[in-house]
Amino acid sequence: MSVGSLLTESIATLNAADISAADFEAQCIIAHVLDTRPGRLRDSMVVAAVQRRLIGHLLALRCRRMPLNYVLGNAEFMGLEFRCDSRALSPRPETELLAELLIERIGLSATGLLLDIGCGSGVLGLSVAHHVPGITVVGSDVSLAALQLFIENSRRLGLTDRAFAVSGSYLDWLSSGAASMVRFLVSNPPYVRPDDYLELQPEIVRYEPREALVSPSADGLGAYHQIATRLDEMTGLQLVGLEIGYDQSEVAQIMKQARPDMRWSVEKDYSGNPRIVLGECGG
Repeated sequence: MSVGSLLTESIATLNAADISAADFEAQCIIAHVLDTRPGRLRDSMVVAAVQRRLIGHLLALRCRRMPLNYVLGNAEFMGLEFRCDSRALSPRPETELLAELLIERIGLSATGLLLDIGCGSGVLGLSVAHHVPGITVVGSDVSLAALQLFIENSRRLGLTDRAFAVSGSYLDWLSSGAASMVRFLVSNPPYVRPDDYLELQPEIVRYEPREALVSPSADGLGAYHQIATRLDEMTGLQLVGLEIGYDQSEVAQIMKQARPDMRWSVEKDYSGNPRIVLGECGG
């Protein structure tokens, strides 16, 4: 069978399952199995029977609403390829925007320790460390499975000498005397209100780790309050980057009350929604 014919069938299969970006996702799945990039697919390419069976299997997973990155087993983030599966969240565009802003504000020649709270697969902290060679990243997560994924991705990116995993609460690590060493703090904490969780997309509810999504408080702000209570211990802190929900701009005020010596701002995502809080020294 040719790629052209298989692509037509695959798009129809995904459309029947109400997958919104059926054309793009069908190309991604076929390209993944053929070990190429979607832009390099040609209608005349021949797909072997064993490849067709694997494509069919992956399409079936996607039709069951498994996130595309989980189906493929990897995700591209900041030009890097990360292993991606249900041990951690699938990367979002707003998270990539946060990584871009961090690298821009930190500067490529910067040095120091970056603490990634709730690191998951490591896309935030490891991306910054890759692009800023003087950065060492400590990834903290309560999930041992997520930390293992963080370690796997640090190996994949060749960052094992500058990336370290901390199991359990980052609060314990800070209490060990490490707080003063932190120069940069980044986090995409759980901020979904418990009452809103079941209203999320089936890809999220069925497959992504709930503990990485749902806030410990009813208002969705619990994790931010926990972070704020420890900011004053980080005496060398230069930059903070936090992902927030689209209606959680008040996080900036929470942080400002904890560290009034830092300049706090709310940044919008590509759709114009407030999704990032930045805190910087110097004003």
